[in-house]
Amino acid sequence: MARNSPLNRLNTDVIDNIYIFIADSVRYDFVPDRVTEKGVLFKTAAAGLCTPQSVSSIVTGRHVPRHGVTWFNDSLDRSISQLFDLTPNSGYNEVFWTRAAVQEILNTPGEIELDGVNEPFIALEHDNGGHAPYVGFRDQSPSQMFSEIPDTDSLRELYRDTVKGSTDRFEERLALLESQGLLENTLVIYLSDHGELLGEHGGFLGHGLPSTPEVAYVPTVFIHDSLSSDRADTLIQHVDLFPTIKEIVDGGNTAIDVDGRSLLGNINEDAPAYTNGLMRAPFKYRDTAVDPCYNAPSIWTRDGGYVFNDTRKYVRPMTATYDAFVSGYTGSFDGDRHRSVKLLHTFRQYLASSQSYGDPSLPKTEAREMVNRISNRSVEVEQRSLDVETKKQLEQLGYR
Repeated sequence: MARNSPLNRLNTDVIDNIYIFIADSVRYDFVPDRVTEKGVLFKTAAAGLCTPQSVSSIVTGRHVPRHGVTWFNDSLDRSISQLFDLTPNSGYNEVFWTRAAVQEILNTPGEIELDGVNEPFIALEHDNGGHAPYVGFRDQSPSQMFSEIPDTDSLRELYRDTVKGSTDRFEERLALLESQGLLENTLVIYLSDHGELLGEHGGFLGHGLPSTPEVAYVPTVFIHDSLSSDRADTLIQHVDLFPTIKEIVDGGNTAIDVDGRSLLGNINEDAPAYTNGLMRAPFKYRDTAVDPCYNAPSIWTRDGGYVFNDTRKYVRPMTATYDAFVSGYTGSFDGDRHRSVKLLHTFRQYLASSQSYGDPSLPKTEAREMVNRISNRSVEVEQRSLDVETKKQLEQLGYR
């Protein structure tokens, strides 16, 4: 392990197992102290703005254009190496939700039972984290829920309470591993797949669109007895996780085709990171004259980044209108706003050709070149039809 690597204090010699807990929709600035005090917190650039894109990048180490999964009806090509190939005893579980959509995206790697698990193992578990609908509104869709919340302070309290419930479940999983004497030789990784908008930028909610720091920056916390509680200086990416885990598991003895970097080596602590920004409308609108497809890839550094709106110009007003009035998440927090004000905010966001946030550490021209280089690569994916029950569950989560 390199002396100046981001994880240079991690004692890889004693690690036999990997446990990953994905808390959905938890943004970097809302990660609970109960989690960060357990290990090393890294600010992380999400691979995409929705679960199918980001989880696929987490398990393959590839940017979205290189694994091809953009929605719940896509599945990873079976020729692409992924996390579950590293050990026979591996699996994926849903902790809170009952839907099987992500299992199928990953080509159904099988479940793994933590209670009585055999070593060595790799377990990836997915929890609702801070995903809407929030606590107290489980039987409603996000748009119904948002219509009943009076202000952003109440909205954020509900979000915190929802994340708190997820954190309780995370600690229960750690307690289960500890009761079996597994924590000493297990690297635990807590992370989120994407963030969540809570009324910023004129009132936007949810995730998927638009591309902003609140959705792109997420937490990753590495937890092990050899690591102290700390905040790392290095910005990392979802695509860094697979090569890091592979090096821990097999020493990196075999080459893999990934876009990420192992965090056990020397890396640039503020290297620019790519986030995919493609969001498709429901199937009935796709590839039609009124398809409000949103395409806004972005580049992020530790303190800011650039979003490039590659959505076709004549489509942008349709995207804004769709997000304001049709989207299951609703494009702008209602409160007591008039519909015209709500539409104005979405137009202001979606008509711009690019957006700059914070203080990026690279010029905009270099960021544009990086987007072009990554976005122009693509692979084939397997597409399938979603069953009625999966569609119903996704609609309840705001995906309609």
